Amino acid sequence: MLSSNDNKNEIGVVLGSKPATPVDFYIAVGRDKVLQLDDAVFTYVDLKINGKPFRVSFYGIVDSIERSYEGLDFDSDMYYIDSVRVEERHVAHVKITRIEPEYFIPPRPGNPVFLAGGEEFYNEFQKAIGADKMSEKIPAGFSTTGQKIFIDLEFVNGKKGAHINISGISGVATKTTYGIFLLHEIMRYAREKKHGENYVGIIFNVKGEDLLFMDKPNKKIYEISGEDIKSKWTELSDYYGSIIDEKRGLSAFRMKFCAPKRQGRGTIPDVNQRDAGDFMIFGWSAYTFSKDGIMKYAILEGDSDNIRSLIEDIAEILFALSEYAENNERKYIISPFEKEKKIKTYKDIRDLVEDILFSDKRSLIEGRVSRKIEDIRRSYTTSTKRACMTRIHMIRKIESLIGPDFEEEQEKIIDLGKLNLSANEIYVFHITPLDEVCQRIVVGSILSKIFKQQSEEGAGQRKVIVFLDELSKYAPREKTSPIKEVLEDIAERGRSLGVILIGAQQSARTVSRKIIMNSSVKIVGRMSSEEIESSEYGFLTRELKMRLLASQPGNMVVNQPSIYVPIMVRFPFPFWATRKEEVYEDISNKEGILEKIFGDIREPKE
Repeated sequence: MLSSNDNKNEIGVVLGSKPATPVDFYIAVGRDKVLQLDDAVFTYVDLKINGKPFRVSFYGIVDSIERSYEGLDFDSDMYYIDSVRVEERHVAHVKITRIEPEYFIPPRPGNPVFLAGGEEFYNEFQKAIGADKMSEKIPAGFSTTGQKIFIDLEFVNGKKGAHINISGISGVATKTTYGIFLLHEIMRYAREKKHGENYVGIIFNVKGEDLLFMDKPNKKIYEISGEDIKSKWTELSDYYGSIIDEKRGLSAFRMKFCAPKRQGRGTIPDVNQRDAGDFMIFGWSAYTFSKDGIMKYAILEGDSDNIRSLIEDIAEILFALSEYAENNERKYIISPFEKEKKIKTYKDIRDLVEDILFSDKRSLIEGRVSRKIEDIRRSYTTSTKRACMTRIHMIRKIESLIGPDFEEEQEKIIDLGKLNLSANEIYVFHITPLDEVCQRIVVGSILSKIFKQQSEEGAGQRKVIVFLDELSKYAPREKTSPIKEVLEDIAERGRSLGVILIGAQQSARTVSRKIIMNSSVKIVGRMSSEEIESSEYGFLTRELKMRLLASQPGNMVVNQPSIYVPIMVRFPFPFWATRKEEVYEDISNKEGILEKIFGDIREPKE
């Protein structure tokens, strides 16, 4: 119940000149009151039910505000405003987010409307944004009025729904930074609450080397308005305040950076801006590449049915060779055309495919292998075989990913065919140096391996959360491919298997409908005018669409099932480095090292 002291938060009354309904109403804002977009408000109706007094409360979010003069007939009357009798009208529209208890009646015109928020009306604000009913939640940022906003974790971790999708213009919408923050928060929540959920984080770095410095602090925090930014992060969680004080990056979990090796340079990772010793090398042995059928991920959406079928048949032959090796207790495959010739590298695989397609050599391995080789030679035209060989030659970057270096277990080597990711660690796979087809092969291989492991082990052992940017490249709206099928399978069945996808792209209308539809939480950053009008953003109000056209970095709209209206959220400036130039260097530590090497170089005391 509201007391007489509560009228200081009264900001107006329910407007009577426009209809109030169970889904929205208008406020006649008090003349001396300030009301903003995105403010949370509440009002009530007192009723009698079966002779007993009863109160129904309405909570909502302000989504539009306007002022104008009443009493003007023409626009030109403004030139004579001092001599025209007018009244100023100040009206706000409210989308109702909750009615308590659920009597679907409209608010009563003339009833007072109160501003929710602050210490006094914190509970009312929580009700307006649905946070009081979120049994598991993570911070999403702040409302434009400075209140903390949450994401309902049960619609992300698989209990009620799963997956997050983020859309926005490249470079302005902060999709990657925000997506990685959410991945980190989901894992941190699970560890702190000790619900028995062990998460593994996987991040694919698809552009440049910017994501290779997330574990480092951002020097801008300490150079520009550091205390203001720190206070915001501390308000989200005390944990972040301590991290900023300790000058650490995004480091609640151990990060393992993985990169392809540089071609022709042994096991040196293909990176330029960070020390090579910080990286693990990923790839396959020829045996695991064949056993997992990785060749099929070289199929592209625009390929003809014949090329698709031929690449799948080649993958099947390679798999049959791995089975033959396994039956003979070997961990390597051999050529079916030359006795005991080992297939060790991608060049060996390429030469083998060429022999299958264009030679008349007879297979020395009987059964499935020989039958499939003869079937391929008989079934495909020369032009289809040449097109297939062109594709296989085109992915030259994969040569550095397949070789004998991955045959034996080594500390800094990851055979993707034997992928075994540890819980409570975040793996960053740096795939930028690879060509587009090779990137697809790596992403498809890792996701299919994870999905298979989760299918066999179940979600009880661990959960895997994946962040993948440029989603439209891997799962485009039109046509199909093996990697798209894997991503759609994750979108549809990942919830039950403990595989969560945080996908990001510039345009949701270019991504598979299955992925967009199965993402419970949708987030939108700055948008172009052409994109914002597509049906994928039908949940946005006209006012929010207009605001997103000029939205600043760090501003996102979050739409989730727990709240009936999308909410604009402000995300604080990241305290971790988002590129090499932002890495904070502790100069005092360097000075200490120099003193140890050269002694005290200051002027001697007299």
